[in-house]
Amino acid sequence: MRRRFLAIVSATALVGGLGVAVTASAAASTSSAPGAGVTFSSQSGVANVITHYVVTPSARGAAPAASASSSSEERSINFSPKGNRNRSNRTVSGGVTSSGSASETQISAGTPSPSASFIGQQSSPATCSYFANGCNPPDMALGASSQFVLQGVNTQWEVLDTAGNVQPGWPVSAATFFGVPSATAPNGTLCDTAHNSQPFLSDPRALYDPIDGRFWAAMLQAENSLGIAPDCAFKSVYYVAVSQTSDPNGNWNVYEFDMSLGRNFGADYTQLGINGQAVYFSANMFSNTDNGFYAELFEANKAKMEAGKGSFTADGFFNLRANGPGITAATGPFLADTVNPAINLDGSAGNTETFVNTLDGPDPVTGNFCGFTGLGFSDSCSGIAVWKMTDPIAHDRGGAAPTLTATYEATKPFLVSPPANQPSCDQCVDALDLRFTGTPVVRNGILYGTWDTAIGAGSHALPGIEWAQVNLSDLASGNAAQTDYYNFTGTAAATFGTVMPDAQGNVVMLFEHMSHTVFPETRYIVKGAGESNFSGAGVLLRAADQSYRPTLCGGAIPVCRWGDFEAASADLAGHIWFAGEYANLLTANNHGRNWGTWIGAISAS
Repeated sequence: MRRRFLAIVSATALVGGLGVAVTASAAASTSSAPGAGVTFSSQSGVANVITHYVVTPSARGAAPAASASSSSEERSINFSPKGNRNRSNRTVSGGVTSSGSASETQISAGTPSPSASFIGQQSSPATCSYFANGCNPPDMALGASSQFVLQGVNTQWEVLDTAGNVQPGWPVSAATFFGVPSATAPNGTLCDTAHNSQPFLSDPRALYDPIDGRFWAAMLQAENSLGIAPDCAFKSVYYVAVSQTSDPNGNWNVYEFDMSLGRNFGADYTQLGINGQAVYFSANMFSNTDNGFYAELFEANKAKMEAGKGSFTADGFFNLRANGPGITAATGPFLADTVNPAINLDGSAGNTETFVNTLDGPDPVTGNFCGFTGLGFSDSCSGIAVWKMTDPIAHDRGGAAPTLTATYEATKPFLVSPPANQPSCDQCVDALDLRFTGTPVVRNGILYGTWDTAIGAGSHALPGIEWAQVNLSDLASGNAAQTDYYNFTGTAAATFGTVMPDAQGNVVMLFEHMSHTVFPETRYIVKGAGESNFSGAGVLLRAADQSYRPTLCGGAIPVCRWGDFEAASADLAGHIWFAGEYANLLTANNHGRNWGTWIGAISAS
């Protein structure tokens, strides 16, 4: 889900009276370094384990019936942590200057054809059973080994083999996958009966841990929070599950974590990462009572969860902030949002976990708002915050609690994207805001990630992608990040990128592509380890069948939402996997919500 948060609010409202002192977590940069004078702070907290249990194949019954009726057009409130989700204040003229614009017909010589390509889950009432007619958009979860592919889309999960054959007993609803009971009121009776008392589950994430050979999955539940089910008892939790073996068709250990810190805040936008010691999850937190907002992140003992044990504490941090010369009473504070944990594919980061977010306004150096205020390039931002959690599980064996520090890393400028074009309408298909669009990845000491940005195209702007590679051994310099843009010429958009590196440093990026002449489709491209940028139009994974929601986008719905996030996975056994979104045919089954997902792979180390 995505929800709105106004960038200029009172500091008191931000944490809803949590009343814990804010302590500095990083020293100011030296005057000669990028981001001079920028400091970071956070507060410590714990995500308490409410319960843990095992879900077996026999417990995965049939998916619940869809709601009898629903007037909701979307599955969640159409907002984001900062800025106007409907784009009425977003820049549509001016944008960052890119020297790497690709022609839509330019061949990407270094990008191979897919070694696997098959259909993923499609829009339907079953894919999103909380609503009567399905929902938008398709949040994407993906984990893939050399034998199996696990995909979560909205409120449904399924396991396939690597040829695309759905395995027996799948798909299942998120409620049956995680073993979540019906929603109840404070007195224990069923609530939210308009939706058949289904628990409101959203924002699936998944990964495959090639080191331990396990699948992981996570999802949020919201009741009487985020505007969901006000007649139910308040609940804001994450379910984090791990397969007991390398076979995701078998038993899973499921853990339910309280994300609220004991306060009336709801968790949104599930994020999931991993390293050798712990699994990591983070959230955007919204108050039920005022404008309160903060980001939070936690660790949980991976070995204990894999063994189905308790007796560990999920330590973490919340109210992550930056301060600097650009932060004034007029700008209000910088509150980090969508602080993504990385998937560590090896031990190159040691016992440290890396989290990252864009400095998406107010820019702590300049005070700019990144185009959210409609000022165009003169309001651009730059820089990312790289957070490092050290000694994540030492406290579980009597040692010290983990620590969290952050550094400022310089990037090329970025601006929030305008909507994309498609054949049936102009500037009518959603691009993401400035959060990372896929889970960041660490391999060989390098952090990889992407986010959307507005690319200048003469008198107007188009969605493009800014990518980053961050040398984790050079963070102190402030210049550890190599960044650049990937975009198209003409009226075409490149958006919703997600990346995965191979062992040699070649980088695969999945993305969506659309224009005045091209229906919304999914593509991928490879940047060689010695190349300075992605080159060419990439390789088509799945062409679209028609425009996305052509009778509504640009009219009754000025800007139609596209996917919140796509996904990629490395099995470290010869393949990199990815899943993207495309516009399929309008049918009675998808009730006018004509999106589908497609899964692919290429051979890679």
